[in-house]
Parts: sequence; C-alpha cells; structure tokens
Amino acid sequence: MNQQLRQGGVFLKIVYSLIFLGALLIIPIEKNAMSQTDCERVAVAKTVLMQIQGKISVKGSEPHTYLCLSTDSGIDYRLTGVLREVIWNRYQQLTVTLEGIVTKAELGPGFPAEFEVHKIITTDLK
Repeated sequence: MNQQLRQGGVFLKIVYSLIFLGALLIIPIEKNAMSQTDCERVAVAKTVLMQIQGKISVKGSEPHTYLCLSTDSGIDYRLTGVLREVIWNRYQQLTVTLEGIVTKAELGPGFPAEFEVHKIITTDLK
C-alpha cells in the first residue's frame, strides 16, 4: 500500500511538471517591448536632424552615471557624441539648445532616449 502511494505521488509530480512546462510553452514571451511603429519612429528619427532644449545634468549612480538633457516636458535624453565631454565640463546645470539626432528610443525608467549631439546652439551662461 505504501509503495502504491509513493508511486502515485511520483506520478502526480510528473503530471504537474508536464502541465507547468506545457503552460510555459503556450505563454508568449516578448523579449523586446518596442512595437514596430516605435522601431519605425526611431529609424526615421536617426536620419532627421533636430533641436532640443533643456537643462544639462548628470544622472545615475557610480559607475552608471550619464550626461542627461531634461526637457520642460519631462523627457530625458542621454547625450552622446564628440561634444559630450565639452558639455559635461562646461554646461552642467545650464539650459542649452542642442542639435543632433536621436539614436535610441526610450526603453523605460532608467533607460532614456539617446541623443547624439552635433552642435551646441545656445546656452544661458550666467
């Protein structure tokens, strides 16, 4: 009797495991949350030279800090490109207008859109 109960318990564990694995195969797992329209928008933005205005700051914790431009509408851009070091050293906490292209779309909190700076247009030097 005891052996039959053990065999029944093992059988149930196997059945439950197969059901669980089957459920995992049925559930679609989306690795990239960007929709096709988001990808198209980023592809178009990569070719369009644009101007953005906002305040320059450094965000994040060491060793993951990044140079950021925050617009009045609340959008953050991680700044990249050859002018990044100039902006980092001279323009922190100032409002500037930059010209460049968006190279990556925003992925969510902590992962802002990336903006490759081509030109510094104006600043509010005090």
